[in-house]
Amino acid sequence: MRRRPFAWARVGAWLFGASALGASALGASVLGAQARPDSTAKAPVRDTAALRLATDSAAAAKTRDSLRNVRAQARIDSIVRAKAADTIKSPLAHFESPDQVEITDRLHFTRAQLLSSGALNLADLLDRVPGVTTVRTGWLAGIHTAAYNGDFKRIRIFFDGVERDAVESRNGGVLDYNDIPLFSLDEVTIERVAGEVRVWLRGWSVRRTTPYTRVDVFTGDRNTNGFRAHFGRRFHNGFSLQFVGQQLATQTGQTSAFTTSGIATGAGDGSQQLFDLRLGWSRGKLTIDAQGTSSTRDRDPKSARLDSFPSIPAFKGVRREGYARIAYGDSLRGWFAQGLVGVVRARLDGIGATGGKVDTTPGIRDTVRAQTQQLMTVGYRSGWWHASLTDRIRPKAGSLYHAPAIRVGMGNAQYRLVAYGEKRALDSLAEFDISALAKLRPWFALVGSQSQRTYDAATGISTLASTRAEAAFKLGTLWFGGGVIRQSNSKFESPVLFQAPSSTISAVATNGLLGSVHGPLYKAIRLDVEAVHWSQAQYSRPLTSVRSEIALMTDWKSRFPKGQFSINFRVMHDMRSSVPFFWTTAGKVVPRLVVPAQVVSALLEIRIQSATLFYQYRNLTGTDYEQIPGILMPPGVQMYGMRWEFWN
Repeated sequence: MRRRPFAWARVGAWLFGASALGASALGASVLGAQARPDSTAKAPVRDTAALRLATDSAAAAKTRDSLRNVRAQARIDSIVRAKAADTIKSPLAHFESPDQVEITDRLHFTRAQLLSSGALNLADLLDRVPGVTTVRTGWLAGIHTAAYNGDFKRIRIFFDGVERDAVESRNGGVLDYNDIPLFSLDEVTIERVAGEVRVWLRGWSVRRTTPYTRVDVFTGDRNTNGFRAHFGRRFHNGFSLQFVGQQLATQTGQTSAFTTSGIATGAGDGSQQLFDLRLGWSRGKLTIDAQGTSSTRDRDPKSARLDSFPSIPAFKGVRREGYARIAYGDSLRGWFAQGLVGVVRARLDGIGATGGKVDTTPGIRDTVRAQTQQLMTVGYRSGWWHASLTDRIRPKAGSLYHAPAIRVGMGNAQYRLVAYGEKRALDSLAEFDISALAKLRPWFALVGSQSQRTYDAATGISTLASTRAEAAFKLGTLWFGGGVIRQSNSKFESPVLFQAPSSTISAVATNGLLGSVHGPLYKAIRLDVEAVHWSQAQYSRPLTSVRSEIALMTDWKSRFPKGQFSINFRVMHDMRSSVPFFWTTAGKVVPRLVVPAQVVSALLEIRIQSATLFYQYRNLTGTDYEQIPGILMPPGVQMYGMRWEFWN
């Protein structure tokens, strides 16, 4: 207890000493500060103007940096807003597309493949189908059509499910493919069965709310000039607006695309204006849409070199067609149902007269030809099977003509079986076909098709049976195929579209051999060869035909990893033996022959970002050839231009 006062005294002494030391240090600091002389008083006076200039310059730099940051942030904000505004809407309904019962998918074309194929119309795509003979009367605006095994009516065209009817009386029930806007399609599927060829066209459909625009501009030989414009946009409420327009012309005379000399007299092809409009709305599984196409043609006459075969007269007319549709579900998966009303209206404004001019007097003009079509379909598609039922109704002469059709298919990528049947009352015809594909090994595949066309007894036409069987094996990266095709006795109509006399042609049973090579040849180089040889020639069908194509297609990702560049280079070779055409003289059948021909063409496309430069040369060797007896095709045509697409 006695030690506590001493302890507290010692602690107090320590605290007192620390306080004294701190006070003395603080005092020294204050005194030192008071004793230090004023340094600002001794500094020299600076130039106020220079100081003001430096201050203003620093303020300006700070303002520029601030404005730059504001602009950069505005750009970032606009991109963010654009991305937020660019949404993907539910697609407009698709009509059912058939399964491809082929060893490869070479007869199916997406939108990108259509553009890169170099095809100017549907006839260019049908050149790839064995047994199909395409026929043209000229360059762009001439007649373009095709026959399958000699019959022009055994190629049928469907646009979004609506069959395109050839209502023009002068065409004899044959379509001119120049009235089909190939450049505005999303997809083309060519269904090749033993008895006929069905071409399924799917219209262009946008899904993004950001507007899409594409412009095509091209020019070339024969005074060729063309322009195309595309616009499409989906709105946030599900509404869709799409527009496509084309203007092309080939004037009279043959002028080189690269020189101003060498102008030669001769007929051109004519001109065409084509417009396509599509409006629609979709939300979830429901779609309501309408589409319309207008094609105005002005075709120049074609004079035949043979006096015994007629010339193709000049033509001026309009063809308009469209449909309105309501659909629920999508044919790509699950249940679907659609109802469509289609209409086509064709008008002839004038035909060729003396001197090659178009005569538009009332006595020459056709009456307006029109046809409506109602379509109802229902079906279901799962991962491995599908089935659908369709009824196509056409009113004519106060009666309704039904064409019910059923399609059933099952299988996967290795095995596939598809059956199709249709009863066409307007044509007094019932047809049924079945096709099968079996890839027994990764290197071996079989494909076959059997078709039967049965006519009503009143027609006097016997049942037509067709068979096709092929086998293919894979060697390295290439598929080598071969097979047989057989067609029984048949009857079909002569092609009055080319001024041939109207008649029913009889054809005997024939057998054919098929050969093909498909696939990558080396890295980005691809090879595509199709050949067919018949036991004998037939009207509108050559004895032998071979189509070959070698293509270099690459994005060159090793050099351009972001995909901003691509190249597409193709060389095509078409060979046909002599083709007989039906003709009569003094009541007797006297066939006219189209001489054998070999035509080489080339295509080059270079894409940089979203712009594609393209160049085509049809008939590189300048060979004189014809596809209609006596009517020469152009000796060589060059065409070049640019395709530019962007999302604004």
